[in-house]
Amino acid sequence: MRKPMAQSQNNHISGCALTRQKLLRHLVDEREMLLCDAMRIIGSRDRAEDVVQDAAVRCLNSKAIGAEIASPRGFLRRIVRNLALDQLRRDVSERATPLEPEDDLQCDRPNAEKQLQDSQALRRLAGGLARMPARETEIILAHRLGAETQKDIARRFGLSPAGINGIIARTQSALADYVDPPDHDDRMVHIGTRQ
Repeated sequence: MRKPMAQSQNNHISGCALTRQKLLRHLVDEREMLLCDAMRIIGSRDRAEDVVQDAAVRCLNSKAIGAEIASPRGFLRRIVRNLALDQLRRDVSERATPLEPEDDLQCDRPNAEKQLQDSQALRRLAGGLARMPARETEIILAHRLGAETQKDIARRFGLSPAGINGIIARTQSALADYVDPPDHDDRMVHIGTRQ
């Protein structure tokens, strides 16, 4: 009984060796594609070359490679992708340096001045909408916020799509003057009152 077990073990070892050879053949044949995969993640051809070489070493040394791999190309792409992501993480952690007291911290949120400017612009926009005729306000809100097509709005109001297009263009232009007026003191002159 020991002979069949030893033979099975030898078959498994020779199967693993064949699988490694197939992987290395695929790696050589698909080298440019694998380099492109790594470069897409890392952004550097030199480092991508290192990643593909590391993938070759993994194929030769990994004990996790069994006798059969269903998709050698997919397996290699996954190895290269994982190695590239590991390299990227190492690069990012190496670049991260401790903060100095005089460092200016960057934040994704707008600063207080920008928040105030945006709030004022929004207030001016609301003021402009309040002064617009009701029909124009309803049309622009349906188009911009309701995501209705101009054809649907035209049907609802009994107008032509070209007429709706003209109303939207004029209204957007007038509202732009409210949001970013040429002169803040004269911003109330442009549009009539609500009907």
